[in-house]
Amino acid sequence: MDPLQQLMLILNGVPSTIAISITSFFIGLFVGLPLSFLRVYGSKSVQIFIDAFEKFFRGVPELVLMFMFFFGFGLYFPFPFKNVFFTANFVLGLRSAANQSQIFRGAIRGVGDEQLVAAMSLGLSKPKSILFVMLPQVVIYSTPGLGSEYALLVKDSAYAYLIGAIEMMAYTDWIRKATLDTVTPYIFSALLYILLTFPIATFLDRWGNLKKKQLGLERR
Repeated sequence: MDPLQQLMLILNGVPSTIAISITSFFIGLFVGLPLSFLRVYGSKSVQIFIDAFEKFFRGVPELVLMFMFFFGFGLYFPFPFKNVFFTANFVLGLRSAANQSQIFRGAIRGVGDEQLVAAMSLGLSKPKSILFVMLPQVVIYSTPGLGSEYALLVKDSAYAYLIGAIEMMAYTDWIRKATLDTVTPYIFSALLYILLTFPIATFLDRWGNLKKKQLGLERR
């Protein structure tokens, strides 16, 4: 198998890698964003629960989480944890939610409570003040961090191969076994991971910084 054939075979795994990365990112977004506001403005018991959630999913390695849910809980709950795609996205999504919650929480502090107080003083309710005043600024502040988080998810999607997902690393390892070439397929995979991460992360970082300048939200 020549290098071009190897590359073309590895490219077959790119759609699965992207699908896992994007799905888990949006799981993290839709879970992590509300968690961040609850962590700041919620009751003490809610804050303790969210803090425990973040510590667990940020502190336990992804590989341990993958094996725990797929091989462990999968014995007792074959549906849905024996579904490779579900488990990979569930684990990476909740891991990302814990990371994104911290990203958004930092952005909330960057915006400052003064914005919330000012909106409420104008007659908006607290939920509306958060939704219409705080949230748009928080998202802009968070954009560079979200770009880095997406890049991490693309790389971490490789763990899904270890529970049977057919993505880039699966094809890479098949080539290694078939050709006994332990260098070329991994070089191709490394380059593809770079292509899938840095352009998006760089774009989001520059876009976020540009929007902050346009809206006068730069930190001083």
